Amino acid sequence: MPVKPTAIDLFAGPGGLSLGLIESGFDVIAAIEFDEAAGETYRHNIGEHTIQRDITGFDPADFRSYLEEHGLLDKGESPALIAGGPPCPGFSLIGRSKISDLIKKGEYGDSVDHRHRFIDDPRNELFKEFVKYVDEFQPSYFVMENVSGMTSYQIDDDPIVDVIQNSFAGYIVDWQILRACDFGVPQNRRRIIFLGHREGLMKPNFPEATHRGTERDAADAILDLSLAEPTADGVVRLPTDPQSSGVRGYEFRSEMRQWEVRGRKSVTGRKTCHWTRGTNERDDVLFQFILSGASGDTRGNVKIPDSSPRQIYGDIFPSKWNSELRPAFKKAGMRAWKRGRCHVESSDGKRWLMYEQDGFKDKMRRIRWDRPAPTIVAHLSKDGYMFIHPWKDRTITVREAARFQSFPDSFEFRGSMTSQFRQVGNAVPPLLAKAVGDHIMSLLQEIEEYK
Repeated sequence: MPVKPTAIDLFAGPGGLSLGLIESGFDVIAAIEFDEAAGETYRHNIGEHTIQRDITGFDPADFRSYLEEHGLLDKGESPALIAGGPPCPGFSLIGRSKISDLIKKGEYGDSVDHRHRFIDDPRNELFKEFVKYVDEFQPSYFVMENVSGMTSYQIDDDPIVDVIQNSFAGYIVDWQILRACDFGVPQNRRRIIFLGHREGLMKPNFPEATHRGTERDAADAILDLSLAEPTADGVVRLPTDPQSSGVRGYEFRSEMRQWEVRGRKSVTGRKTCHWTRGTNERDDVLFQFILSGASGDTRGNVKIPDSSPRQIYGDIFPSKWNSELRPAFKKAGMRAWKRGRCHVESSDGKRWLMYEQDGFKDKMRRIRWDRPAPTIVAHLSKDGYMFIHPWKDRTITVREAARFQSFPDSFEFRGSMTSQFRQVGNAVPPLLAKAVGDHIMSLLQEIEEYK
């Protein structure tokens, strides 16, 4: 029987990258993750082989000794693959927006525009820890994933991508930005993938898109989940999926229901993590006026309403204030008035000031059902207003976010709701990981050891 190529997952999170590699045929023998809840999720879904440590204080040589002592690697053996996604928050769009806002306010250092320089956050240098582990273990190949925004950053005068490429001694490194929706993930997530191969081995090409032009949209991902309202504990029972085979979207949802994780599968019925935050009275009214720009549709027995043109709060105030918003607030038992800026008072005397739009323009954004979902981000752990459901007046649930990331329904997240949202947002989409893993596996199978 052929020996399965071994892999190590660094910065493993809840296990999205590991799950995809396992589906590609890899034997993921070990993982390292710092966050306690993410580690618990990994152990529940992938295996007990994750170590909860701060990688900056965990010497690679000590990790090798641990693996050899536990019989996971022979003395001096190299794994076939090391993979991981070092966190680099300063490169993300939210990180950039926050920093740019601080610069405008004169609250960021010396107020010099740092947008195209390496942000001074120690987490942005965690890729160096990844380099140390590759140097110690000398795998045949490595995969490093990160946000696409890093391509516009520099260390001094050198592009950060060039610095990373030149950091791996004895390896030839290429990079490319991949769109997750090109590989069956119903999300417009762009990620930079670094592929490295040891000198003398076959060069890996980047996987060819399998779904370009046939991208899965948000309705494809969560149509069946919309049939059950979120619950306080996230546990729901779904009615039968309203689609049938051959209808667009059913294939993906069926795959998510039937994909087994550690012997579990969730074909129909019980689902977990279908919970989200409640909204206050003001937002219950306001959500009705936030439109996505998508035309209506009917799939099975689910009618998706018209929502055109797309609008956010900044668009509808003050032009529609008198004709639509004021009567809507009145009907909901709330008083609202405009004195320079809009204030709202609920029936029990609570008062709110309406949102400003000067910071994030998509502060209040409804997802379009007819396109891949926007990038699911860890900011969901703070609020979900950038991810209002395509046709329901609420924010998306953890399970819906997980579907957008291509996590199967049998993959159960652990920890609080806040932690679960963060885990989902930080994860590598399993279907994207599988696409990359499949290609590297095809190269490894040319090596005698794995035939």
